[in-house]
Amino acid sequence: MSDIPNPHRGEVPLALGGQVYRLRPSFTALAETEVMAGCGLVPLARRFLDGSYGLRDVVAVLVPALKAAGLGEAAVGQMVIDAGLLKAAPACAALLAAALAPGRAVPNPL
Repeated sequence: MSDIPNPHRGEVPLALGGQVYRLRPSFTALAETEVMAGCGLVPLARRFLDGSYGLRDVVAVLVPALKAAGLGEAAVGQMVIDAGLLKAAPACAALLAAALAPGRAVPNPL
């Protein structure tokens, strides 16, 4: 398996902590994202698109998507803080867009 993200599978690259991760919108990750965010994917995606997202939203998207990499909530949160919230937000928006409307581009949330 290649480490290069496959956009046809909805995979999104994210560089954090000096490493590039491949985020994939799997059913399990998306279901866990809804639980962590306390809302469905559509309202969460709207927050990214209208700029009303926060650190908890970013972490709610990234933690489930990065579980396969062995990263937990505290590690992901610290990596996002170190890199800057605005660096991680576009990948979160792209991952949600890949889940909600495969094959379509999503506006950058910045």
